[in-house]
Parts: sequence; structure tokens; C-alpha cells
Amino acid sequence: MEKVLLAIDGITPDRKTFRYAVELCKRIKAELKVFQIIRPQNYSKYLKEMRQKTDYARIFIQGSMAAAAFAEAGEHESAKEIMAEASEQIKRLLWESQKQGVQCHFSMKRGSPEKEIVDYVNLHRDVVLTIYNSSAENVDKTGILSKKKNTLTSIKEKLAVPLVVANAK
Repeated sequence: MEKVLLAIDGITPDRKTFRYAVELCKRIKAELKVFQIIRPQNYSKYLKEMRQKTDYARIFIQGSMAAAAFAEAGEHESAKEIMAEASEQIKRLLWESQKQGVQCHFSMKRGSPEKEIVDYVNLHRDVVLTIYNSSAENVDKTGILSKKKNTLTSIKEKLAVPLVVANAK
């Protein structure tokens, strides 16, 4: 059976993009592979976002910024916490695909999307299309397309299957 890869660059997948991927898989009778890439350099940002989502976390952040400092310094427990939260975010969406009759599998890896997406597709030859859901910023402080454009260019040049780009938020 053919597979569609939904590659997520970030901690929180975009619901519209996920629903698009599920509908596409339903129409072409394909399985959905959700592959979440967590950039280690963004741990402190992700940790802050996660903690602000709950009341307990707000109290923790207001009382101490130590957790973010640990994440920036490469603290492994913080990284584990971020990876666990990212996994939970995805699992909350997976029931939607099952409800639509689309088989869906999830995996996660730390690294850069430029490398990890290409490696995933090269390893899984049954992937016929990749949907890239990026949370990277569109523009830098000078207003010039930057990180996202470079990431997309790198992925497109090396990817052996069609790429659909979905902008988050």
C-alpha cells in the first residue's frame, strides 16, 4: 500500500494540515505516516510554549526560568519532557485518521528537517508524497525570507517524491 508522509517541523502539528493529509489518504487509499522532527536548538522555545499551556506551568514559569535555562544548556531531562509532550500532541490527532478509516503511524526524531525527511523517504520507498508542515519562521528580522526558504530548497533538491508545503498558523 502506498504511503503519504506528513513531516512536522515543530512541537505542535497544524490541525488543518493534518486533516488535509487524512482526507488525501482517504481519497487515494493510502496510509498516513506522521513524522515529527524536533530541532534541538528550539528546546527552550518548545518548553516555554508547553509550560504556558497549563495553569500549573504558568506558576512554574513565573516562579523560575530554570527549566528554560536547562534546556538551552542541553539538559537531557528537559529534552525528554519536550519529546513526550510532542508525542502526546500527535496522539491526540491520530484518532481522527482512524475515524476516517485511514491507517496512521507516528514516529519522531530529533534533528534537522533537511536531513531527517530525506533520510526517512529514502528508507521508506513506499512513500509517494511528502507533506511538509513547517513551524519555522517565514521571515527573519530584516524581512527577508530566510530559514524556511533554505530548508525548503534543501529538502526539494534531495527528495525523490513530490513535496507539498503547508504553512503552519
